[in-house]
Amino acid sequence: MRTRIFGQLLLMAVSISPALARDPANPDAGVAPARYSPVFSGTKSYRPVEPLPWGDINRRVSPPEQGKAAPKRKEEKSHPHGQH
Repeated sequence: MRTRIFGQLLLMAVSISPALARDPANPDAGVAPARYSPVFSGTKSYRPVEPLPWGDINRRVSPPEQGKAAPKRKEEKSHPHGQH
């Protein structure tokens, strides 16, 4: 019985010791070495660039064509006061 209790206490002491080693107040705790990271890593350049032709930009952002194009409606002149 005593050996069983002693064994359990020893097991608890061993499982607690890693937690004590990571204590921030422990001056003997190991510290991972610092790695160099450039200040501008991962940034994107927002410098002005030459404008692209508007037709190319419109084709890039327009929805893809599906089948035939819809027939164009004849534009009606709008009256300044509506249809009354």
